[in-house]
Amino acid sequence: MFDAFRDRLAEGLMAVANRMTTEYRHPQASRVSNPGRTLAGVAVTPDTAITIATVWACIRYLSQTVAVLPWHVKKDGKNGPEVQSSHGVDYLLWKRPSKEWSSFQFRETLMAWALRHGNGIAEIEPDQAGRPFAMWPIHPDRVRFCRSIEAEEDAYGTVIEAGDLFYEIDGVGGNKTTLAAPNVYHLRGFGEGPVGVNVMNYAAQSIGWARAAQLYGAAFFGNGATPSTVVINKKPLKADGLKRQRAEFENMYKGPYKAGRTAHIDNDADIKQLGLDIDKTQLIEVHQFLVEEICRWFGVPPHKVQHLLRATFTNIESQGIEVVVDSIAPWVKRFEDEAEYKLFGQNRQKLYTKIDMRGLMRGDAAARGTYYKMMFDTGAYSPNRILELEDENTIGPDGDIHVLNGTYRTLEQTIEGPIGPTNGVDPAATSSSDPAPTPEDGENEAAQARLARRLDALEQLMCEHADV
Repeated sequence: MFDAFRDRLAEGLMAVANRMTTEYRHPQASRVSNPGRTLAGVAVTPDTAITIATVWACIRYLSQTVAVLPWHVKKDGKNGPEVQSSHGVDYLLWKRPSKEWSSFQFRETLMAWALRHGNGIAEIEPDQAGRPFAMWPIHPDRVRFCRSIEAEEDAYGTVIEAGDLFYEIDGVGGNKTTLAAPNVYHLRGFGEGPVGVNVMNYAAQSIGWARAAQLYGAAFFGNGATPSTVVINKKPLKADGLKRQRAEFENMYKGPYKAGRTAHIDNDADIKQLGLDIDKTQLIEVHQFLVEEICRWFGVPPHKVQHLLRATFTNIESQGIEVVVDSIAPWVKRFEDEAEYKLFGQNRQKLYTKIDMRGLMRGDAAARGTYYKMMFDTGAYSPNRILELEDENTIGPDGDIHVLNGTYRTLEQTIEGPIGPTNGVDPAATSSSDPAPTPEDGENEAAQARLARRLDALEQLMCEHADV
């Protein structure tokens, strides 16, 4: 017994040693550092990147779409999943994570941070019994991701074992607060380790190009929406004369509202145009290309950021389906996985969380109607179930009845007709406890004849379908 305990202890220590030697003391968010100033000549940070319209639209779309979906605690019952509306975690997820944050704002904020910084962090405040009482978002810039070298305790007294991940939070006056992983809701973005990568570092050159194009366009129009010009005076002017001429020229013609005016210059001066024409720079084409370029980094289809250049009536529906599967579903799974692991403790009692993606059909009455009709015709949904999903009042016990479309029939009914009394004998009148009758002479012939009729009917059905 002692030898087995010693072996298990050695295996545990070896696992801790492997985890500590194969990973840094402070796991990095990415392996690509921010270049500071990109090749386009502009700096890219999470704050400057969001000034790009496409970046803003991608983050807004993903964060608000995930935040608006219903999120509940569920448990499998006799008739399927049941919402545990009285559970404390359900209130945190769907109603109010804390007194300062609504469910929508909480998810929207964590999602936006995960997209901009790679990680969305929130402190899980426990009550006296150790159950989640509130969740407080913490800006990722204040968080440092660490691995424990030896066992220690966090601010709530939770033990951090050697090799475990914990979070060091910067506070006021340089103070730091340590939080164990069980007390932190960590929404990881895309990455290959315990910390999500910072997308802005990887996409810096693409976003820097878009930022430079944005600034160039603004400067171009701000300086007159015409090619740059030079005034050539054939007669020399003194310093005061040049100053007055420059001031008058800029006052008359500089700015987006003064473009196209006619120039009147004295002193026998000529005007010569310099620089490139705006059409030759293909500024508009560059902006259109950069919309698609940035959308690739965030995994958002261009039509979701109001870029409908290649959208048509024939492909917009399929694109709407793709965005749910490819863009929304992965982030929904991240939210659900972290909540199930961090918010139920050791005794989960078969509880889990589920974000209902049917909420995406809220704005499409035709899609909802088609879906409900399909589920009703197959007997899966009752009228009351459909009314509940539409947040309408139910119609009482009669609305709980499940019906099946009468056109659905079994193969046997199709061949022989509806099942019922045969030859004047009611099958229901025969007790199931009675012994099976002994086959009599002629039964085998009757069975063979019945089988032949079935085969003939099947052959006729197949021929009819073939003719169609």
